Amino acid sequence: MSLMEVDSRLDKDNNLSDPNVVTKYRTAADIANSVMRQVVVACQAGRRVVDLCRLGDSLISEATGKIFKKGNLERGIAYPTCVCLNEVVQNFSALEDDGTVLKDGDVVKINLGVHIDGYISSLAHTTVINPTPQQPVTGRSADVVCAAYYAAQVALRLLRPGTTSSDITTAISRVASAFNCSPVAGTSSHQIKRFILEAGQEIPNAIDDETQAEEFEITEGEAYTIDVVLSTSAGSYREPDPRPLVLQRDVNTTYALKLKSSRAAYSESAKRYGVFPFATRELFGVDPKFRLGVQECVAHGVLRPRLVGVVGGSERVARFAFTVLVMSSGPLTITAGDLPMPYVHSDFSVDTAGYKDVLEGKARTVKTKALAITEPGPQAMDM
Repeated sequence: MSLMEVDSRLDKDNNLSDPNVVTKYRTAADIANSVMRQVVVACQAGRRVVDLCRLGDSLISEATGKIFKKGNLERGIAYPTCVCLNEVVQNFSALEDDGTVLKDGDVVKINLGVHIDGYISSLAHTTVINPTPQQPVTGRSADVVCAAYYAAQVALRLLRPGTTSSDITTAISRVASAFNCSPVAGTSSHQIKRFILEAGQEIPNAIDDETQAEEFEITEGEAYTIDVVLSTSAGSYREPDPRPLVLQRDVNTTYALKLKSSRAAYSESAKRYGVFPFATRELFGVDPKFRLGVQECVAHGVLRPRLVGVVGGSERVARFAFTVLVMSSGPLTITAGDLPMPYVHSDFSVDTAGYKDVLEGKARTVKTKALAITEPGPQAMDM
């Protein structure tokens, strides 16, 4: 296939004017939204984090297994369910023997992704374990939740043709400052394409003169994961835990694996997860011998870990993310549109950030279909 033919195929695969493409995005979004709702409801003091991660992944697999059965259409988990507490930023999809449990006061960040035929819909949500749900959570946990929520809403409304990536980064920084919080360096929103979670165009959350991302303009017909991650301090982002809890095949790296268990682990990961990240826990559950095989795969780069990231131990991190299609009529949010917000109250106000008019503008969100579950009524944010 010539380079011109490849470019033509990519354009066709990612054409948002094609109703089949949008249908697959929205079908994946319906599943992602419903699964997230169930995981949020299950976030109660005393629950094991690993149980929540397994719940999310099993619900995604169950739901995607019921649709598009004809042919060999790929579908399933685009990002494993991760549940990150307090100072933990991302990529904590616990191993089976992990004893971490939710406690009162924990700031809980959940993220997950679903794909249908490679079209990815993902989201992240933050909730707080509140022992007195009739009273709002206050203090720094409330500040960072409010800051991240409003920064994500501003970023969403700015994501329209003609806006530059630096406009959005600046807005996120200003909203964070209004709540005496900071964007987490090293985290970003990304353009997405079919089978590609991070498709080149990057919108950093933090303004970083040393590693400044190339500025670009938002264009009609693009799809993005808006992913806003804020912290109660400007502490540095670290990856202190070398354990690979989330892995992903590197399709551009080849190596003749020596161990039989390594070859089997790699083959199984390719068959089950394709090009998408997966929870190491799930692979080990297929065959415990894969533990040894994964070590060689990681050492030679054919499987790449997405390591757990943290900020300072006493800090709190909040995260909100959603998938957005940039249409001719403006940004269309297809995930996270109607999730219940934690009941929090901050003494700070978003009005001081200078984006009041932007926030007052309506954001288009599709009405999602929910799976059959029973859940409590939504909790409103109290500013």
